Amino acid sequence: MSRTRGVVIGAAGFGVLAAGVAVGLLVQARAVRYEARVVLREGWTVYDVATALETAGVVPAEEFLAACFDRELVRGLGIPADDAEGFLFPDTYRFYARTPAREVLARLVDNFGAKTGEVRRGREAAIRELGTATGVDGELAWVTLASMVEAEAVVDRERPRIAGVMWNRLVGKDPEVSRLQVDPTAVYGCRRVPGLESCKGAEGRAPTRAMLDDAANPYNTYRHDGLPPGPIGNPGLASLRGVLVRPDTDDLFYVARGDGTHVFSRTYEEHRKAVERWR
Repeated sequence: MSRTRGVVIGAAGFGVLAAGVAVGLLVQARAVRYEARVVLREGWTVYDVATALETAGVVPAEEFLAACFDRELVRGLGIPADDAEGFLFPDTYRFYARTPAREVLARLVDNFGAKTGEVRRGREAAIRELGTATGVDGELAWVTLASMVEAEAVVDRERPRIAGVMWNRLVGKDPEVSRLQVDPTAVYGCRRVPGLESCKGAEGRAPTRAMLDDAANPYNTYRHDGLPPGPIGNPGLASLRGVLVRPDTDDLFYVARGDGTHVFSRTYEEHRKAVERWR
């Protein structure tokens, strides 16, 4: 058994066998199938997932990405979008090496449906409300919003409240504060839309002022109203649940304290003071 960057790979062995049996099995040795244990983290993008699967020897990243962006395949799996981003459920999986990309994708999407069933049970009206408010499919709106909560939240108990801030902005609780202005959306757009001038020279995941000002980036919620074109990652259950149980507040802003928690504010003046203190 070997370990590679957290990926565990093992194969069945042949113990002590009679000589005749051993000879027959040795001829088949090349057919031994290796199994990899792959952990997919909350918030990972489709690109992160593809890299992890390739590292584990499950499927080449290029083949998996091609499957994820195959509109006909994705729609056939019941995803209400043109690609699979957001529906690759974060979990621990076991795959044989060289599993076909379509089979891997189907496993992840099926697991999304299985694991989110309890969260959505009795909350279908809330999902439909998201669709009505945003003008897109309710489930897609739910997963897209949850992906942004996943990118912004650190502490589980704050996920519903962060979702509440985003909701208040989406529905125009204050007409002067209508855009989501979520930094990770601009960062994600740099990956989805190659060649953006504002993304050149930007390394890592920290947004630059040029990125946040770029209207050519369709995912940039600083320059575009409403939700981004789709999820910006694959959210976990806590974020998916948080969107559906968000509290009814007047919060419109939040700023990170530095310990993983946030200060929430109802007005820009309150927010400005919080920023001065914590940044």
